[in-house]
Amino acid sequence: MHAVRTPDYPPSPPRTAADSYSPITMERVREVIGYPERFIAEKKEPKLGEFTARFIAHSPFFCMATVGADGWLDASPKGDPPGSVRILDEFTLAIPDRPGNKLAETFENISHNPAVGLVFFVPGLREVIRVNGDAFITDDPELLDMLGADGKPAVLATIVRIREVFGQCGKAVIRSKLWEGDRRELADAVTLGGDFYTMTIAENARKMAENLGELVAGGLHDVIDDHYKHHLY
Repeated sequence: MHAVRTPDYPPSPPRTAADSYSPITMERVREVIGYPERFIAEKKEPKLGEFTARFIAHSPFFCMATVGADGWLDASPKGDPPGSVRILDEFTLAIPDRPGNKLAETFENISHNPAVGLVFFVPGLREVIRVNGDAFITDDPELLDMLGADGKPAVLATIVRIREVFGQCGKAVIRSKLWEGDRRELADAVTLGGDFYTMTIAENARKMAENLGELVAGGLHDVIDDHYKHHLY
């Protein structure tokens, strides 16, 4: 048996460096950073489009955040060959589980609280795709076979009902210098030789036109490039 996390476990030390600082309110946060532009505030979609589905289908690495009944958060890295996360339809993802350390903290959390947040990466692409939704665990044998790898079925599967899907800019990846090139050329397979924002505009043309106006016609790339070059810090 492993210890069950509670608000008092693991125990907090009597005093840490964090105690030297004071929290601020969300009102103060907004005073400092301001508010997003309309096209950013309204960029979330309730389902996958062709481009976001292709992005996820080519992603070999993602992180999944879950929260347990005790309120403790957990973020777990997941890695597999591209295509291992199956898109069952535009609202549903199936994620395989492989043999691991048996802690099962993600499963414990989902069994109490179905909320999940995922961030998908594709080597060579600066931008990421984020998915928020709710999930449950299944041992359906046909699904486990479909999610198999190296001739072995998945151990279990997580079904994610998508509630929100959206892209995020590449500043974090650029600052971290995460990608030094990918021999598999997954980025080109996702963007079909184009780029992230061209594909995003094409997939959400009406919303982007309403929110961005003339920028859609050609100025958006200049704005994005300027931010990437001059406003990373």
